[in-house]
Amino acid sequence: MISFPEPPTSVKKILLVEDNLMFRRVFEASLIKAGYSCVACESGTEALALLAVETPDLILSDYDMPVMNGFDFRQAILLNPKISDIPFVFLTSFTDNSLILQGLSMYAIDFINKETPIPVIISKLGNIIKSLQNEHVRSVRELRVAAETLNVKSIPTHSPVLPGFRVHFWHKGYLGYPGGDFIDFVQADQRFCFAFLGDIMGKKWTAWFFTFGFLSYIRAAIRFCVLDNDLTIDNIVQKINKLICMDESLQNILSSLSLLLLDSETGEVHYTGAGDLPLISFSSETGKPVTVLSSGLLLGLMEEGFYDKQVIKMKTGDQLVIFTDGMIDIPSAGSKKSDYPFFVSKITPYLGGQDSFGKIKTHVLESINDSNQMDDASIIFIEKT
Repeated sequence: MISFPEPPTSVKKILLVEDNLMFRRVFEASLIKAGYSCVACESGTEALALLAVETPDLILSDYDMPVMNGFDFRQAILLNPKISDIPFVFLTSFTDNSLILQGLSMYAIDFINKETPIPVIISKLGNIIKSLQNEHVRSVRELRVAAETLNVKSIPTHSPVLPGFRVHFWHKGYLGYPGGDFIDFVQADQRFCFAFLGDIMGKKWTAWFFTFGFLSYIRAAIRFCVLDNDLTIDNIVQKINKLICMDESLQNILSSLSLLLLDSETGEVHYTGAGDLPLISFSSETGKPVTVLSSGLLLGLMEEGFYDKQVIKMKTGDQLVIFTDGMIDIPSAGSKKSDYPFFVSKITPYLGGQDSFGKIKTHVLESINDSNQMDDASIIFIEKT
């Protein structure tokens, strides 16, 4: 009886590209028996069409195929930035050294001989996937050590305390990486407090690296304006945007921003947005949520950002929800889609009640995990007491 090695804990999806029908069926069945999810294609052309809608954890491809051979298929993948990072392994009966070197020069992880017993091949694939997982864990650890050494934080350690308001926040990085989302609170005085949430365009540490440049400008602009007794938040965001546009190191780096000023004396919340998602405003009087939409452009896009200011007059029991697109991006047919109404429908049953944020956290936020998270996810929840 043939035994297969243990697969990784979470089910991994392997794309098998193989023109030989018999081998494809046998190997697909073996992968499934070993505990993997497998999608099989008979050609590189068919596989490229599938990769437009599905994202496997690893691609296993034959070399000798008609029309588009394995090298042509690999080259097409490398030219597409959306799929070029997917780990790639050649599986072929061609074992010429020069051919192997050419394949490995195309950033393939391995070149496996088809004559190798199937359990051994699957064991090799398991080791490759485990090595990639270990590399991910190592990368996350190194990034965290770097952040701690530099004493830089893009997420605060606690919520501000402001009379008349309760403020909560929550954040989960994509696959554990420090990402491009940032949250902060700046207490102007006993009466006023700024709250802001942003999202640098980009993935993983590429976005994370630039969060500190944006955070520095935002914090500095707010504090200078407070010193000048200028609390007009649309002006503040315009100043932030101009500073970012003037900074050569931040050229072509864009970010969304939701900036709010909480006034504990009047209960008003002043709001300006830069390319952010609409806020959700829940009225205790009507018992219904409505969206609050800003018209400002992303930070760094143009020197004139066309920012507007809105004033939300909050009464006791009213609530505001501010969040990044990681909350609305959901997996769909191997890809992702953004579904704002779906997220609103998920949290609406818990708005307006006792401990609303606690219930949202328990029933919605804590269900976000590696299997369904597509991006950094962050939220600020404000309640008028």
